[in-house]
Amino acid sequence: MTEFTIKTYDAKIHNIYLKGYVDEDMWINLVDKINEIKAADKDIEETNIGTLSLFGINCQSIRPSINIYLQTFGGYVYDMLSVYDEIHRLQDDYVVNIYCVGKVMSAGTIIMLAVDLEHRFAYANTTFMYHSLTSGSWGKVKELEENVEENKRLHKLMWNIYKENTGITPEKLDEIYKCKKDWYITAKDAIKYKIINKIV
Repeated sequence: MTEFTIKTYDAKIHNIYLKGYVDEDMWINLVDKINEIKAADKDIEETNIGTLSLFGINCQSIRPSINIYLQTFGGYVYDMLSVYDEIHRLQDDYVVNIYCVGKVMSAGTIIMLAVDLEHRFAYANTTFMYHSLTSGSWGKVKELEENVEENKRLHKLMWNIYKENTGITPEKLDEIYKCKKDWYITAKDAIKYKIINKIV
């Protein structure tokens, strides 16, 4: 009898923890972790490719899961967008789930929307917080005008991500913007607003 050996993906290294301030270090650590996962998975695929081909299975057709655990008060908008795009691209090769833990606020609420609703989850006591873009600037008048225009562009980009990926109405987003307030949401209400799929 012929014996076949199949190596399986290491579930432990498929967990990514994004915690703390959203900044350049968070993005760098995320990229490093993704590269580590891809290198380990490539070794497994190269080991399995011969055996699986005997059964007509293409290794590259298998999309393993990656679980991202997110906890943050927020951070810098440009780094937030870098993290968002990195997670979004990751879905070309993996099924990516995001688990919100404790607090997901400000920039964190954009990051979690990098995956589709069915892959967004939260622990029962997680608190979410939405608000409009916060910034400060100094310099000559022309420089200040340019900063205002850039902030408007970023604000519109963020609001479009919310509108396209949640059930939060444009009216509610406009209210947050006009009242300059922080809007806190429980995990239970996050389901109602289609921010998360379910509580785990």
